[in-house]
Amino acid sequence: MPSGISILFVCTGNTCRSPMAEALCKRRLADALGCEPAELPSRGYEIHSAGVAAWAGDEASPPAVEIIREFGGDLTGHRSQPVDPELLANATHVVAMTRTHAMALAMQFPGVGPMPELLCGDDGDLLDPIGGDLDVYRDCAGVIIIHLDRILSELRRAEPTGADGA
Repeated sequence: MPSGISILFVCTGNTCRSPMAEALCKRRLADALGCEPAELPSRGYEIHSAGVAAWAGDEASPPAVEIIREFGGDLTGHRSQPVDPELLANATHVVAMTRTHAMALAMQFPGVGPMPELLCGDDGDLLDPIGGDLDVYRDCAGVIIIHLDRILSELRRAEPTGADGA
C-alpha cells in the first residue's frame, strides 16, 4: 500500500489492553488479507501499541499472553513502551482504550499525531483486566474483537481499490 496505514493502540502500562488489541488486530487483519501477521508491513500496515504511563521493557501480563494465544495471536515477544511523539507522529490512526487515555495524549502531546479515537466508540471505556482471572481477560479480548472488526471494516472501506496489495 503506497501511503500505508499505521495504527497505534494506547492504554496505561502497555502490558494488557493495548498489546492485546495490537496482537488481535494483527491476527484479524492478516486473516482478512490472507497473509501472516509478519507480512502486514509489506502490505502497507504497521500495528503498534504503547502506554501513557508505561515502563519500557515490561512483558505482557501472563494472562494476556495466554488468552491471545487462544485467539491465534502471539504476545510472547511483546515489550512495553511509553507513548512518545515519534510513535504518535508516525501513526495514521491512534486508538485509545479509554477517554482518560485520549485526554492524557492530548495533554502530553498537543497537536502531535491524529486525534485519538476510542476503541469502544460510543460504548465507552474498555475495562482493565489487570489482576483478573483468565475469564476476565477472555471477556476483554472478546470486547476488543467486536470493536476491532468495526474499526478494520471502516479502514478497509476507506482504502483506495487495490491498496492492500490483494
